[in-house]
Amino acid sequence: MSLRQWLLTGALVAAGCATSGGVSDRDIARLPVGERTQIVTAQHSIDVANSNLASARVARDEAKQFRKIASSELDAAKSRLDAARTGVDLGRSSRDDRTLRDAARNEDVARNQLIAARAKMDYADRLIELREAKVGEAQANVAAARADVETTKYRLVAAHDGDVKADGRKLEAARQDAQERLAEQRARVASLDGETAQLKTAWDDRRREFNTASRGDVRDLHAPPPPAPLPAQKHIDGRGDINDTPAAPAVPDSQQPQNNIAPAP
Repeated sequence: MSLRQWLLTGALVAAGCATSGGVSDRDIARLPVGERTQIVTAQHSIDVANSNLASARVARDEAKQFRKIASSELDAAKSRLDAARTGVDLGRSSRDDRTLRDAARNEDVARNQLIAARAKMDYADRLIELREAKVGEAQANVAAARADVETTKYRLVAAHDGDVKADGRKLEAARQDAQERLAEQRARVASLDGETAQLKTAWDDRRREFNTASRGDVRDLHAPPPPAPLPAQKHIDGRGDINDTPAAPAVPDSQQPQNNIAPAP
């Protein structure tokens, strides 16, 4: 046996060990080298499918991490709105019109930020659902690739040996079943893909609206500059640049993690 034949036989034995109920390794070993090469080539589709499955699982884990960030930002936005409402109450009790106006502006900013944070959370939830569906699609693709390899083995062996021990009808039925499951998973992914894209667009719109509105409020608070700090500026100092991200204005953006870059659907 030549080195090339030996390598082909070893590869096919390894492929055959991964399945049960299919064509035997002994039958495959009797095939001509050219046809055994076809089986090795078909086996490569399983390797590609497994690699895609691993990538899909990594992407799902990234989406889960993104959701954790979105959840933390939502909680922070709720806390900021509560604090802003407390500031409004204090402004009313102080009977200072300027203080009350500034506190009301802060409340509007905090409310818009909460709306943006909720939109981000909605997107993050659906993104996980989409990534889970893509894992399911990848798993179905692995099963379909394996079924295709088994039917390829049967077809080649049957062409040389009429007395094949494997059941060709069962192998073909399994292949068709795997293809149907794969088609179902692909349809689910396509549906979720569109929904996720819409939610991401909605989040982008809310974030853009928040940034625009908050920039306008900050200009109003600083023009004209007062001779002494206004009481409302105590709420602004230390919040950082509120315009860069709707996520975490309680800390300067230079100290914030870059957590508004969302994973693509």
